[in-house]
Amino acid sequence: MKLMMKFKFLFLFALIAFSGCDSVYKYIFLPPEKEEYVIVPSDDFIKNSKDTLYKLSVGSQSLVYDAKSWKFEIKYMSDYQLNNFEFPEESKAQEFSGNPYTYANWVDPETGVTPRRFSVFKVTIYNYTNTKINFDPEQVLLQTDRGDNFKTYAREKKNARNYSIEEYFQKLKGTSGVEDDVFETRMGIARRTMHYYGKPIYKGDSRDGLIVFDPVVEEVKRLRITIKNFVLSYDENNEPNEFTDLTFSFDQRAMTDEEILAQRGVIPGRRDSTKVIMNAALIKYNSQPGQLIYENSWNPVPRSLPNMINYVGRNSKYTVRLVMGGFGEEDVVNSKIAFIMGNGLVPELSSSFVHQMGDYINNGGTVFIDNCFFNTDYPFKQQFEDLMKSVQAHVKGKAEIKEIPLDHEIFTDPNKLGALPQGMDNFNPRILLKADHLLGLYLDGQLRVILSTKGYPVLWAEEVSNTDITKQLEFGVNLFTYAFKNK
Repeated sequence: MKLMMKFKFLFLFALIAFSGCDSVYKYIFLPPEKEEYVIVPSDDFIKNSKDTLYKLSVGSQSLVYDAKSWKFEIKYMSDYQLNNFEFPEESKAQEFSGNPYTYANWVDPETGVTPRRFSVFKVTIYNYTNTKINFDPEQVLLQTDRGDNFKTYAREKKNARNYSIEEYFQKLKGTSGVEDDVFETRMGIARRTMHYYGKPIYKGDSRDGLIVFDPVVEEVKRLRITIKNFVLSYDENNEPNEFTDLTFSFDQRAMTDEEILAQRGVIPGRRDSTKVIMNAALIKYNSQPGQLIYENSWNPVPRSLPNMINYVGRNSKYTVRLVMGGFGEEDVVNSKIAFIMGNGLVPELSSSFVHQMGDYINNGGTVFIDNCFFNTDYPFKQQFEDLMKSVQAHVKGKAEIKEIPLDHEIFTDPNKLGALPQGMDNFNPRILLKADHLLGLYLDGQLRVILSTKGYPVLWAEEVSNTDITKQLEFGVNLFTYAFKNK
């Protein structure tokens, strides 16, 4: 064994020596240490602001201006999040990846690292009581303590006042068919996800999207984003007649080791000797075609589980690693709890899916199923009750489907909830019948499948404004705790 190790070392030494300055060999065998940076809301911004309408979001990742009649939220989107949660399937082909916002998994052979392509922020706007409001992303400016003055990219070059994403990628595009396809994929994503100055946001509506700037370099410590002429009202001629300016401050700093682990789905829990590392899985499944189009139909609320897992890490003894895949994949098989999220489309749940899910719960796993799309035409409950019945017929042992009582552990340990937490169905006026219980599949007396129609994952993602989601997050902690204790 020592001889073999010595041979490998000599071979490696010779390979590097003969390669000279060839950066490819250099960075395969001697990868550089690169400090990772994060852009976060400024610690001093809220504290020093004289305007009390500015605040932090529940998870402290977004800056918020809450005018009561409307609200504006802004959050930095890291390359890791864009690659792994927003556009995972479009971030795997290196220089031919379809993700327009990052260099995906391409590594610069000259430096051995992946640079930033852009600096990307997510903006979410809620209109509660104003007749109509509007946001022009081309009137946003990013300034840094280094003296940068970055304007936002327009989406398409037609009628753009600023440089556009379309022009940026047209200059990079070659003449091959592959490059044409990549260009169209990138522009398709940009058209779906970037803000643009279009129709107003009417009372009761909300809008979210991305705004894009040139990349902020690592030397920058502080940056300020100014939104000019945010439209608050229109006159009788349908022309904007009332405006306001908003300013948000962020800090850039090197990430701690814990933050690097957290963004990769490993969320440190409490720092004590009882901390336990566990896997949780988001299940991939196919859906029939329909009008709803998500980047990944099986993951309709990408921020949901990362936020929930982060909360579990801070409020329990567990460190949670998030994996994604089918029930038969190794990482999922080794997980303790699996999540299936309804997306508004009809799921294609094959017999193989049913059998593998049955095997998963036979081996002690817990499955939580919930609705993430609310429409009176979407028969979520019936579709997934049918799935439960199919799984019931496959599992070994005594299996029964029944209502889960409020004294069950998922409602009492470690958080005593006292009642079923409110869900999205309680906040959506189109849903007339609000669910007053959850349905469970019990296997030999143990709860193994939980079917909810409440829409808790939407709330975990902090996608409902002016809502205290403490009880919903505590319910999530109970779910993880029960699954981790009972496998």
